[in-house]
Formats: sequence, C-alpha cells, structure tokens
Amino acid sequence: MEREVSIKSKIKELFNHGLIYGLTSSLQSILGFLLLPILTTYYSPAEFGVYSIILLASALASAVFYFGASSALGRYYYDEDSIIYRRQIVSTALFVTIFGAILLVLFSVLFGKKLSIFLFNSHNYHLHLVLAFSGAAFGFLLNTMTLLLRYEKRSKLFMIITLIGVAINFIITYLLLTRFQLGVLAPLYGSFFSMGLCFFYLFILKFSDLTFNIKWNHVKKIISFGLQLSISGLLFYFLDYVDRLIMKDLLPMSDVGIYSLGCRIGVVINVILILPFSLIWAPIRMQYANSNNHKFTIIVASYLAIIGFVIVAVSVLFGEEMMRLIFCNNKYAGAAKVFPLIMLSLLFYGFQNIVDFGIYINNKIYFFIIISLIGIVFNILMNYWLIPHFGFIASAYVTFLTYFITTSLIYLISSRYHKMELEWNRIWIPFVVLITLYYIVNFTAIFNYYGLLIRILVAIVLVLGVVFCWLNKKEQEIIRKFLNV
Repeated sequence: MEREVSIKSKIKELFNHGLIYGLTSSLQSILGFLLLPILTTYYSPAEFGVYSIILLASALASAVFYFGASSALGRYYYDEDSIIYRRQIVSTALFVTIFGAILLVLFSVLFGKKLSIFLFNSHNYHLHLVLAFSGAAFGFLLNTMTLLLRYEKRSKLFMIITLIGVAINFIITYLLLTRFQLGVLAPLYGSFFSMGLCFFYLFILKFSDLTFNIKWNHVKKIISFGLQLSISGLLFYFLDYVDRLIMKDLLPMSDVGIYSLGCRIGVVINVILILPFSLIWAPIRMQYANSNNHKFTIIVASYLAIIGFVIVAVSVLFGEEMMRLIFCNNKYAGAAKVFPLIMLSLLFYGFQNIVDFGIYINNKIYFFIIISLIGIVFNILMNYWLIPHFGFIASAYVTFLTYFITTSLIYLISSRYHKMELEWNRIWIPFVVLITLYYIVNFTAIFNYYGLLIRILVAIVLVLGVVFCWLNKKEQEIIRKFLNV
C-alpha cells in the first residue's frame, strides 16, 4: 500500500511539474507553430524551403558548439547534495556553454558566405546565417539558465521569462514581416533578440550564484559526457533533417517547403507531449535513480503511448480539415499527408527518453552515436532510392521507419545494462491501430465518400476503445469517481 501511494505521488509530481515547466518550455515551439499560418501567407513554398534549410544549418551547428554542457549538467546535478558542489557544477556547465556560443558566432561570421554558397549557390544568405547561428547560440545559453530554474523549482520566474521571450519574438517577427517586408530575415531577427535579451537578464540575475572556483575534474566530467551527447545530438539533427538536404538536390525547392511545413506541423506532438514529458522526466528519473522505479516507469510508458495515440489519431482523422481551417495558402495542401506520419515518428522518438535509461545511467553514450549513424545510413539510402519515384511523401515513410529502428535498437541495447519490463499490449496495440487507421484514411475511398461524419464516428469508437479496452478496472474506477458517475 505504501509503495502504491509512493507511485501515485510520483505520477502526480510528474504531471504537476510537467504541466508547469514542460508546457511553459514549449511556448517557443508553440510560437513557431502559431507563426506558420502567417509565414506561409507571406512566403512561397520555395521561400519557406529556404527558411527551413537555414534553420537546419543553425540546428546542426548549435548541436556541435553547445558541447552538450547543459545535458551533462542534468546528468551530474544530483550526484552530491551540496550547495558548493551544485554551484560549481552549474558554473562549469555555463562557462563551457558560453565558450561554445562564442565559437559558434565566430564560425558564422567567418564562414557564412561560403556556407551560403554551399547551400543555395548564392552568397545572399550570409546575414541570414549569421543571425540564425547567433540566435541558436543565445538559445542554448538560455536553455542552460532555464534548466537551472527548473532544478531550483522557480516555476513563476521560469514562466514569466518564457512568456516575455515569446512575446518579444512574436512582436518583432510580425512587425518585420508585415510592415518592413524583411521576408526570411524577420523570424531570424525575432529569435535573435528574444533569446539574447532573456539570457542576459537571467545571467545578470544569477551572476551572484555563480563561482569562478572551478574544479578541473568537473570540467572533465562535463566535457567528456557532454561531447558524447553533442555528437549524438548532431547526428540526431542530421538524421532529422537529412531528408530535406537530399530533397533539395532531387526535387524543386517548393517541394522542400511543402514537406518542411508538414514536418513543422508534426512537431506539435513534440510541443504538447514529448518535450514537456522529457523536460521533467529527465530530472525525475535521475532523482529516483537509486530507488525501485520499475512499476512507476511501466505506468509512465503506457500513459505516454495512449496520450500520443490520441493526438496522432486526431491528426490522421482530421488533418486535412485542420489544414484548410488554419492555412489559407492552398499551395501547401500536400503537407496534410506528411504531418501525421511525422507525429507518429516523433512519438517513437519520445519513447527513447524512457527506454534509454540503461545506456544513460551507465554513461554508454557512444551507443547513441552508433545507433544514430545506423539510422542516418538507412535514411540516406532509402531517401535517395524512393524520393525520385514517390516524391516528398517517401521521406515521411522513411522517417517513420528510421525512428522505429533506432528506438528499437536503443531499447535492446539499454536492456542489457538495465532490465526494463513494459506493458507491451498497452503500447503496441495503439501503434498498430494508428498505422491501420492511416492506411484506411489515405489509401481507401471510405472516408472520402462519407466525409466528416464517418471520421467523427471513428473518433468516438476509438475513445470508447481507450476507455473500455485500454484502461484497466482501477483506472476506469478513478475516471468514474472523477466524473461522479
């Protein structure tokens, strides 16, 4: 009974903190999604393709130059329950990150023109790349500061800073886009100023809590662990974006723009589920790493599966209607078939945050690098083979298969170091239903013939299936009590 109460309290903690910190942290991503209808109104698909390639370049560069310091901070923050130790480890991670940010900005200034020619066969995007890289540098610096706020449980300040940053970003982007017609530069300026101002404010606020008494063994720990994560992160971003680089050479830039929009919409599941979950799950699993958390982890994995199932099912059933409602530029209509597959792929990726515990806790980070390389090789070969025959939709299928393979490999290897039992029936059945539903919606005439009515009926059946087939009796009873039924 005592253990059951403990598990309930942990789930409550996961939910409460995830709601506050996770959703607040997702506001930048939510802003990116809210800007999409505006950007697609002012950008042609080709311009949106250019914008996506610039963001890709900055993401790849930031994955290298942040040196994995903030991620390493999450690994070592709870190793000692000492104010002096935590002040030293935080300062070490921040100073390493600042060094990486300076190098990233210098890289963009010195090599921006050459990179612009490499990506677009033109040096006209030099300023765009400098702004994007500088904004990315402020972004991972700000991430380190907000990570500290999460560990200190300063949720109010965390929320205020994030809201202010989002507001600044939106206002600058909107004004520069609509009144000054700066095109692709508008969102890059918005991100640069919002990230920079928020970082400097937090840095000044927390400066008195930092120390220059840095121990060399802390530096070695942060860099050793962080560089592995940095390489792994670089490979992940490359894995995530390599299809657009291939597509850029095989298809018109307008197709890159349509596919990129589908990917940006698909990231919604990352914003409302995967990112909030991972932000709070990372410190919680390390905080309870030495206790018996098997049952807790099993329940969390099952709930992640069913919540993701509901989100992706809605996108499959009503994706086209949502596209017509939100986006007035019908040149992007092809993205409706892309984003449900991207959502499903990201849901698989989200499970890596749970099943990688054995690799993570034993510092076997090189396995992430090996698995990412396997995924990249598979992704590149399949895309070069399929894109010329099936167009950009082939990349969505390849992305799904890639994340399925990489997540499966992470689970199998991680289980060698930390045995993990999961409720497989409650995880696999929703995934099979989703894949079947996607096939029926997109490759049969049933839904086209009966229209919205049958989609609503199917949604009702799925909800009933979750309540009466997926939930166990205890969970059903909790819902009845909550609804006073």
